[in-house]
Amino acid sequence: MNQNKISLAKKTLQYLEKKKLREINLKNFLSNSKVSNMNNKTDLILNINDFFDFQLKKNIANIEKSSQRDMLFEIMMARYDLLNKYRTSVKNIINHFMSRPQGVLKLIPKLIESKILIATFANINPNGIQGVIKIKIIFGLYYITLFTWYNDENESLEKTMSVLDKYLNNIEKVIKFS
Repeated sequence: MNQNKISLAKKTLQYLEKKKLREINLKNFLSNSKVSNMNNKTDLILNINDFFDFQLKKNIANIEKSSQRDMLFEIMMARYDLLNKYRTSVKNIINHFMSRPQGVLKLIPKLIESKILIATFANINPNGIQGVIKIKIIFGLYYITLFTWYNDENESLEKTMSVLDKYLNNIEKVIKFS
């Protein structure tokens, strides 16, 4: 991810701390931006998602190599920790799409790519029928747990960790990650 896109993602997240996504005047917002191909607000959100993926890539070096299940837990929690740094902004984005769920459809391909990235970081092969099933499970698990994160006001994200761990234990009874 280049520096211009990183700067735009941070600018957008900073803006969303105080205002809603629908309040962005795209032309004015992008007037000083050096990022091309930003045609609508969905592109801004996709850029933020890329920013979180980029940050996650940088942070996974600190994650201890262990079982796929444990690495998946650690990587997903690392992602939630990143979201937590921009909590108000991310909650504003979620609120926007909760009131306009049809808008999420445009994001799904990129969101799936992010979950494939998470799986790959956890040494889970996303290829083949088993890989597709695992990606679908990770996708569902991530967004179910995201709603716990949304309501988890504790800085240490204890509720989020607990729910994620519980779901991973339940999933592991049905499917092996290795």
